[in-house]
Amino acid sequence: MSSSLKNELTPDDGLDYVFARMSAIYGSAFSRHWDGIDPILIRQEWKRQLGVFLTNQASLDYAIDRLGGDFVPSAIKFREFCNAGPAVPRDELQITNDPKPVAPEVVAEAKRKLAELRSRWTN
Repeated sequence: MSSSLKNELTPDDGLDYVFARMSAIYGSAFSRHWDGIDPILIRQEWKRQLGVFLTNQASLDYAIDRLGGDFVPSAIKFREFCNAGPAVPRDELQITNDPKPVAPEVVAEAKRKLAELRSRWTN
């Protein structure tokens, strides 16, 4: 597990974090819950079900804090808790308006060309 668990985790770090916390909560019932199932298959399915939530500790903590102590949740149930929690930040390109000044002669030439085009279409 990564030592810098905050908001940017790898999916493997996120899953290790979830499983470590749930092991602490459910004790041996957590490990017995997976008896007879290939651990690789378990990890693959949890990673597939939780997807991007595994990269955001706030989502994982929200879900864990809402667990009942009676039974180990399925990956699907855990994902439902994550869905109800805080949104996962997205690295989206932000559009900014940073106009560059245009030389007056460039503007004049563009206006001249526009006037020429207009005269072709209106005559």
